[in-house]
Amino acid sequence: MTTPHQDYEYNNKTLYGIKSEVLRFSWAGYFLFVLASSLLGDTSILVSIKYKVFKLHKVVTVTIQHIAVTDLLVSLTDVLPKLISILSNGPIFSAFLCYLSPYLRYYFNILSLLLICAMTSTKLCLLKFPLRSDMIGTKRTHMLCAACWLASFSFPLTFLLVDKQDITFSYRTYKCTYGYTAGVWTKLKPALALLFIYLPTCLVVTNTIFLLHIAKKSARRSLKWQGILTSVLTAVVYCISVLPMVVYYVGGRFLGDDQDRKRSFFYVHYYRIANSVVFLNTVSNFYIYSLTVSSFRRFLRFGLKSSRSSSFSTHSQGTRGRISGRRRTNSSSSVAV
Repeated sequence: MTTPHQDYEYNNKTLYGIKSEVLRFSWAGYFLFVLASSLLGDTSILVSIKYKVFKLHKVVTVTIQHIAVTDLLVSLTDVLPKLISILSNGPIFSAFLCYLSPYLRYYFNILSLLLICAMTSTKLCLLKFPLRSDMIGTKRTHMLCAACWLASFSFPLTFLLVDKQDITFSYRTYKCTYGYTAGVWTKLKPALALLFIYLPTCLVVTNTIFLLHIAKKSARRSLKWQGILTSVLTAVVYCISVLPMVVYYVGGRFLGDDQDRKRSFFYVHYYRIANSVVFLNTVSNFYIYSLTVSSFRRFLRFGLKSSRSSSFSTHSQGTRGRISGRRRTNSSSSVAV
């Protein structure tokens, strides 16, 4: 295991490790639930999209597909290492995996936010400008999502350029983390957070408010509500999941960061809770789609086998229809002759 930076406060197991076995295994149970829900839920989402189960606008379906892939990667690169570290009550990964983990974690978590931002923005554009909806096709949506994948490289790339060795294990969160010990981070970190976290989050909140207003109107009109409600709930759950972390960073500005306060409940236990609540965003999508998308519910109820049988039956009926049509045409031709 890599040697942690000596000036990093939270690598001290005696001060910041979870001492209660009951509490530690309770945390492990929570992350096991998040991991299992994500693996099963996101896999079922991707399978259902493959078989064209989602009866939503193709733009929303494409972003849902990218979000599902991202959530799976978040679970494998963030939730799984955290679960193993909590069960072992310390770091057990090699130096290479410890250094790799923060880069992947920041990348996929920022990507998840950007994709949610893209989902709510495109849905709002579709509702505001329905006559131009054909201009936003599947190909352009994939291009927009690809731009989100590329933009998310900014954080890990900055880590590499500033100090790629600034990695240590934190007992607050039970995972390898970036230390931000270089002096340049006092200005660079707020700038990156503003550009890739705060502004996209504000855009998600703004889009959600407009979508809620449209959803209220759609109850009185024939407007399709499934796509609106899916986008709104995805954004609302994301906002709820990051709210404790916002409270932490805002509250930390007023409390200060001296050594005594760093060992307080707010800096240790509250931060651990806030950092864990973020994963509600990872686990929620499966339950949101089960609630809002009726075709997805039917897919889950009858299963993949039933979906395949239905597709085969539809294909067979279409084939029989074409054959019978040809027979009728041939019969009519022979009579005419």
